[in-house]
Amino acid sequence: MSAPLGFPARMRVRLDRDFKRAYDLRLRRDLGFASMLGAPNGLAHPRLGISISRRVGNAVKRNRIKRLLREAFRHEQHGLPDGVDFILQIRPHETRTLEAYREVLLQHAPPLGALALKAPIKAPDRRPNPPKGGSDPRATA
Repeated sequence: MSAPLGFPARMRVRLDRDFKRAYDLRLRRDLGFASMLGAPNGLAHPRLGISISRRVGNAVKRNRIKRLLREAFRHEQHGLPDGVDFILQIRPHETRTLEAYREVLLQHAPPLGALALKAPIKAPDRRPNPPKGGSDPRATA
């Protein structure tokens, strides 16, 4: 039996802090139509995050590109390094075929993943939020 090819929620980068960790680490590869960032995630599987702006096209085009990229990741997830978050920042381009996106993932993700795995895993910032509204009224006693 072959490995499952699902794309459940645990395989997606969804939190701002996870995107920020990848941006701050600055491990980046240029793919032409996108930039791929990598960051260690401390998990036993890779994850995918997609950032796409309105400059890429209308909602139909943006959603088509996202669907194709998620499908490419779904098919190639077992060939990608475990424990790495891959963030794709999409630039304006003509939509490619699923096979083209799969090829780009297989070509660029493993070397970037190897670099990301050598980077230290930064713990998320868990400091409490500062009080709103200025100084603490109890401090003026």
